[in-house]
Amino acid sequence: MAKELTQRTFDYHCIGDVCHCDWRVTITNCVESNAMRGVYIANIAISAFVFVIGVSLLVHRIFFKGHRLFDTGSAKGCLRPKPIDCMLLLLMIYNLLRLLTSVILVTDIASDMVSRSFMYEFPWQFGYGAFALYLVGIAQTLADSHKAISSGWLPSPRMVDVIGSTFFLAPFILNNICSLISGAYARTNLYIAEVFVHVLYVLWFIHCASLAAAVLFSGIRLVRILNRHLAKIQSSGPRYASVRTGIFKIRAVMGILAVCLLMFALLLLMYGALRDQIMVNPPGSIFLGVVWNFLGPLTTLCVEIAIIFNPHLNENTNLGLKSSSGGKSTSNEETQSSSFAAAGLETSFTQSMSQHVFEDLKQQQMQYQQVFQKHSSSRHHQHNSNALAPTLNEVVELPSTKLEMSYYNDTKTSSLEHHDHSLMRDDDKSSQIQLVDER
Repeated sequence: MAKELTQRTFDYHCIGDVCHCDWRVTITNCVESNAMRGVYIANIAISAFVFVIGVSLLVHRIFFKGHRLFDTGSAKGCLRPKPIDCMLLLLMIYNLLRLLTSVILVTDIASDMVSRSFMYEFPWQFGYGAFALYLVGIAQTLADSHKAISSGWLPSPRMVDVIGSTFFLAPFILNNICSLISGAYARTNLYIAEVFVHVLYVLWFIHCASLAAAVLFSGIRLVRILNRHLAKIQSSGPRYASVRTGIFKIRAVMGILAVCLLMFALLLLMYGALRDQIMVNPPGSIFLGVVWNFLGPLTTLCVEIAIIFNPHLNENTNLGLKSSSGGKSTSNEETQSSSFAAAGLETSFTQSMSQHVFEDLKQQQMQYQQVFQKHSSSRHHQHNSNALAPTLNEVVELPSTKLEMSYYNDTKTSSLEHHDHSLMRDDDKSSQIQLVDER
């Protein structure tokens, strides 16, 4: 194939009078021009559409529901992204930059190779970073929510900080260096420019494949843990439906992310290894361009649909797991104030019933004491009184003990707290599992 090339540059491979272009940096004066121009125009429309939806969701969640992008609690590690909100923000940045890149290619402005090479690669780092922060947000939330979950699923919050920061920052450092060098040498040293293109997409393959593996591993482990928790909840209660909906949503979002990352990893590895062959094959080049350019916006649209069409979980910030942070987390307060109406009514009803039971038992105890006093005054023998007192004391003490056991779930009595660190309790209030939604 190299013998057939009559002209070989960074952006064009020509065979005779027929030229094929690298549609990443140019779409003019080549066989693929019309097809790829249509692809980029369609990409402008799709990116704008998902951008408007995403910004609307962010405005609604942040300004109307009071969500935050990061949790700044001192005992929670350094990197504390809110999974859904941070993912949405970075996906919106990605789609906006992709829209600008498409406009640059369609209008053929900023024609220097450094700008073209950098502008094509830079947006993808935000798309990749959105998935990385979503995974880190889930990991840190679970690590802070319950020791039983964090010890059975992931390392310490500090280790999650290190791993998450590596996932997020590596493409911004390594990939930008490669894209800038390849663009800088595009006109002066073709060999160096093409070598760094190959290195760039091998790096992209490593980034995407490793993150996809982490998403699959953590998603499977997390769903198993939540299924075990689901088995402990009464199927007739509102919490059961909430947790079940949350599990479905986690599967959907993580499935979307894993499929997108794996497909992107394979595409980039293929392009990095077979760039010359792909450029001179119009059907293969156009097909790869269509999949490559539409994969990101369509993934964004799927994520937005998963967020919008889930009313049960949108009204419930948690998955029914109790926090083990001792009440120091600000997420506890947010989740407590945002519990959905059914759970709140159930909790209020249970607490009011417990108060009524407590008052009834107090009255019953007073009646027992009155009966005992009357019985003591009517009997003059001390041994009868001493024999009767323990019996009545046992009767009086037994309801009080039962009250403490039944009242524990609602008032969080600390007398039994040390016996239950390994269990996930459903108290409708102090959960922090904001895995796929918050409110």
